[in-house]
Amino acid sequence: MTKTFILKAESPEEIEEIAKPFLDKGFRVLSEDETHLIAKKRNLGSYVVHFVFIALILFVINSTSWMIYVVCGIYITYFLYFLFTKSQVVLITTETVDKDGNPVEFDDLEDMFEI
Repeated sequence: MTKTFILKAESPEEIEEIAKPFLDKGFRVLSEDETHLIAKKRNLGSYVVHFVFIALILFVINSTSWMIYVVCGIYITYFLYFLFTKSQVVLITTETVDKDGNPVEFDDLEDMFEI
């Protein structure tokens, strides 16, 4: 999976303020309380590529051919690659140290929106 972006907020109200642009861009809230908010945006790949693979599998390749197994394998690999490596996760927190007492390294909000 891609790197989790960690953003700092000073208060629970600021957490909501920072999270609003992410929610507007299609992120879903996975977990939320007074000290943190975790949001995720799934990336499933290009709709055009999905359409081409589905059309090949359903209409072009003969179902008795060995090629259907190859195309299905490539399609499943493509889908899982994007799902597990290109999805974005954002953690917005008021905590400044982790559970071991080490300081948390925060990312810059402007860098997140460039992706």
